[in-house]
Amino acid sequence: MWRLLTFAAGIVVGAVGVKALKKAEAPAKLTNLAHKARGGLDKAGEGLRDATVSGLSAVEKSSAGLRAKLSGEAGPSADEAPADETADGTATSRGTSKNEEA
Repeated sequence: MWRLLTFAAGIVVGAVGVKALKKAEAPAKLTNLAHKARGGLDKAGEGLRDATVSGLSAVEKSSAGLRAKLSGEAGPSADEAPADETADGTATSRGTSKNEEA
């Protein structure tokens, strides 16, 4: 019974508080803080959107490679690691050698 009364009192106090906040005028500092917070949230949302697009692009590329591999199309195999060129022009292999796997 007491829990129900506490819950009802919380709802009433919350409703009164919301009405009081709507009627009160916000100070300039609070308004500036709200604008900064909204800008920060917008910036975070843009970063999250960019990360999502990047992740989806990676998934798209890997699924296209797997699709090509499963359908039997020619493509680079897992044993043939592509070579990267360094700044001095020498080629380095990104794959592991047979001795390193054992």
